[in-house]
Amino acid sequence: MSRQPTVVPAVSKRTARMLGMTLWLLALPALYGCGSDALTPDQPKSRPGTRIIPTLPTLDASVVDAPVRYALEPLITELEKAVPRTFGDRDKRIPAGSDRKLIAFEATRTPFTVGVENGKVVLEAVVSYQARAWYRPFIGPTLSAGCGEPKDTNKDGKAGTNEGRPRVKVVLHSDVSLTPEWKLAARTRVVSVKPLTTTERDICRVTFAGIDVTDHVVKAVMPQINSRMPRVDRKMATIDVRTRVTKWFTAMQRNIRVTDSLWLQLKPELIRLGKLSIEDSMLVADVRLWAHPRMITGPEPQQMIVPLPRLTPALSQIGDSARLFIEGLLDYADASALMQKQLGSKRFYRFGRVVAIDSVRLYPLDDGRVVLAVQVGGGVRGTAYLVGTPTIDHTRRALVVADLDFDVATSDALVAGLAWLKKGDLLERLRASAEFPLDDALELTRNRVEGALNRDLTEGVRLSGTVTTGRLIDVLVHPRWLVIRAEAAGKLALDIDRPIRRGVGAGPSRR
Repeated sequence: MSRQPTVVPAVSKRTARMLGMTLWLLALPALYGCGSDALTPDQPKSRPGTRIIPTLPTLDASVVDAPVRYALEPLITELEKAVPRTFGDRDKRIPAGSDRKLIAFEATRTPFTVGVENGKVVLEAVVSYQARAWYRPFIGPTLSAGCGEPKDTNKDGKAGTNEGRPRVKVVLHSDVSLTPEWKLAARTRVVSVKPLTTTERDICRVTFAGIDVTDHVVKAVMPQINSRMPRVDRKMATIDVRTRVTKWFTAMQRNIRVTDSLWLQLKPELIRLGKLSIEDSMLVADVRLWAHPRMITGPEPQQMIVPLPRLTPALSQIGDSARLFIEGLLDYADASALMQKQLGSKRFYRFGRVVAIDSVRLYPLDDGRVVLAVQVGGGVRGTAYLVGTPTIDHTRRALVVADLDFDVATSDALVAGLAWLKKGDLLERLRASAEFPLDDALELTRNRVEGALNRDLTEGVRLSGTVTTGRLIDVLVHPRWLVIRAEAAGKLALDIDRPIRRGVGAGPSRR
């Protein structure tokens, strides 16, 4: 029996084209799925061996301006107690060069005023006096004359009151200093007792007897004052200086919190003494403290409290410059988010294949490198790992990972069947996204450090400072952050025992 041929109904060209398109659309998901390769390499591991953290360059010591103020009231009070307010006795005649020449005087002094000159404390008082001289000639009655007495008048017609009496100025110098053991030392002495002016009022001479009354008054007053100066110096030596300085020196060694995981240590070391000056009633010793401030990232560091060092001899050159290293912190989550944003378009088309970047994550290794985990989909599904070492681009002031490349395990997987992925611009796009401008992060740290510096260390002692960010140094891969290290400069100062008390002394007389 013969086989009958199969009859195929005729189909129009238009229907055939529609049927073909439908079959293509139905097959596309299957084709796309069949073209999707799995990427499942092992995660990168740290290289064996001990990680070496770069050593920071040595910075010159920071110099902290710390003027220490001492009230001069004890010196002035003791001086007022020790030096009499009155001298001489009008009823007691004393020889004036011979038995035939006698004088008697009575003097009163003003309170001492205080000033400073060439590093010395200058104390001045004015002594006004009235005096009478007697001369007994070989033949005839005793002759006498006086000056500044009530019955005498000066050229202004004023009687012999304090306003019309002759005057001498007493000038004392007190070399006040700090010993290496932080004790206050003073050497006070009379440097001059002489007429206040060269006018007729302040010169008392009895010409007929050849007696310079002023000279004899000066010679009588000077030893009385000089003999009392050791008592004044002994009183100054009893003032407790060390306890007060130890208090703020210890306070400077405490950790200063910048953030929860960023700490500042001032690390004071050496203390030197500059010049002495007077501000109102205070003696100001320009103390300069040498320190090596440093930033520490992580938990609060252990505090190492060292005792107050000896005071180093005075310097002719002093300053208040501060130098320290500051650290900007870039969190890995923030870095990952920034890279995600910088990548922009997340799809790459190569050789008819599509790769979509779903997410990126940056995290650290223990050997100073970072890992970029790239979650991909589309033509390749899985995670690609890239590794690299962060460095500083000093020209752009940015953190970059210029050597970012596929990890060995990822590269092996790509060679095994996904080599086409390495031929695209995916790697270049990822390297470009791993660039992080640093000025904002450092400015944030600078503001925090400056804010932490301006504080009360203890009662009566305030630390103040300014900080300016300078040269970028390097970047460290920390378990929690990328740590950017940079040099900073500025000024540090201690404001001790302010405000200054007023009202004692009015400065040396310059009449």
